[in-house]
Amino acid sequence: FEFVYNYLYLANLRANWDEVKQQAEKAPQPEARRYVLPLTIDKADTGKNLVTLPYTTATATLRSDETIWLEPEVIFSGPRHAFEFPQINYKKYSGKPYTYTYGLGLNHFVPDRLCKLNVKTKETWVWQELDSYPSEPIFVSHPDALEEDDG
Repeated sequence: FEFVYNYLYLANLRANWDEVKQQAEKAPQPEARRYVLPLTIDKADTGKNLVTLPYTTATATLRSDETIWLEPEVIFSGPRHAFEFPQINYKKYSGKPYTYTYGLGLNHFVPDRLCKLNVKTKETWVWQELDSYPSEPIFVSHPDALEEDDG
């Protein structure tokens, strides 16, 4: 909390860059996770994984007390390679199956790249330039787009 509000002001970043980097190394690295919530539940399925989707390792297990225990699939993670503010092509894929998400890449909490992630294969593409610090990506589709990621 204190790190975010005190260090990420531009004046503080410029004045205390070495300290910012040192403090940022202590910050936890976010990761992109997929949780799958079952829409139908049969009490006979107690103890079984209720997720039947073939493209995920996420699980949802019905417990004897009728609660459901969720375990996520980590789809993007790595030291000094975090993924924040995920965006998709919402205009065409909101509420529908999608393949690509875009995020702000962080190096110890300092945003220094943009990332494109294939959520099915976990393949990533990165845009990064020296001394460039992008902000949250927003997908803008090409007007004549035929593919999900044409934009």
